[in-house]
Order: sequence, then structure tokens, then C-alpha cells
Amino acid sequence: MNCPNCDAAATRADHPGYTANCRECLTRGIANGPQYWRSRQDGTLREEYKAALRSIWGEDWRGGHAAVKAAAARLEQLRTSPQGALL
Repeated sequence: MNCPNCDAAATRADHPGYTANCRECLTRGIANGPQYWRSRQDGTLREEYKAALRSIWGEDWRGGHAAVKAAAARLEQLRTSPQGALL
């Protein structure tokens, strides 16, 4: 990773920084966002979530969905580890 915010987020689940043009940061932002959370709660791909994916990945929004799910899994793993949960 070349992004300092991605580097920090790799060890701190709730790192608050994001870099505007970094796709990894954008992915993490969606994984932490309300659109993804609502979709997970519903068990569906809500239109608002798909719109967020399309805004970054365009027609490859399904690939973006896979990236967001992977990012969410990494964040969850960090949140359950003693070091990653610390702010």
C-alpha cells in the first residue's frame, strides 16, 4: 500500500482518515458506511448501496461489492483483535 491512511487502517479498524482518490480508502469507506450496513441487515443489495458501488466501479459494481465485502471482513477481524480495536 502506498496510501498512509490505508497503512494506518491496516492495523486500526476504526482509523478515521481517508484519501480522496484512493480506491482502497473508498472501499473501506463504503464498508464502514450506512448503505452497506443496511444491505447486510436486509440481506439484499439495496439500490442506495449499488449506487455507491457504481459511483466508484461503474459497470463493474459487482467486483466492487466483492471488494467491499473483503474490506468489511478485514475490518471485523481487526475489531475483534485486541490491537485493532484500539483507537
